[in-house]
Amino acid sequence: MTVRDELIDFIRSCGLEELGEINGDTPLISSGFLDSLALFTLVTWVEERIGVPLDPTTLDLVEEWATVDRLARFVEAQRVAGARPVPHPR
Repeated sequence: MTVRDELIDFIRSCGLEELGEINGDTPLISSGFLDSLALFTLVTWVEERIGVPLDPTTLDLVEEWATVDRLARFVEAQRVAGARPVPHPR
């Protein structure tokens, strides 16, 4: 399964069916369907995929996370950049 496919499945699991058909061009930020809780959950999902914690204040969400495809590319780029494992609290 590709990162894009995982992301689409994740969005569906968050109950964001109001977006209608979800594809690579589906807007994530400008749609208004990602409230602060959904955005926080999405940040957590990305962190799990790339293996490092993110500081959301350093991200250009409007540009880098604008659509499903852009976010999938962001995740792939972070993986290529050499992510390290995130310790999980026990």
